[in-house]
Amino acid sequence: MRDGEQEKKEDGQNRTLYSLRHTYATSELIENRADLHTLAKQMGNSAAMIERHYSKLTATVAAERLAK
Repeated sequence: MRDGEQEKKEDGQNRTLYSLRHTYATSELIENRADLHTLAKQMGNSAAMIERHYSKLTATVAAERLAK
């Protein structure tokens, strides 16, 4: 993290492993690099858990793609 200058957030707070995990999941879904099931397997969660936490994000991304 230090080498990539990701040790601190923009507001100066230290990053946690949880925040990096959340960032990873969010970027994978936004960039359409992984579907819910693949992401769930990678993160050791159920697809239902991923959907529960990121469903608004996936709905927003889908709506933006349809609008194009």
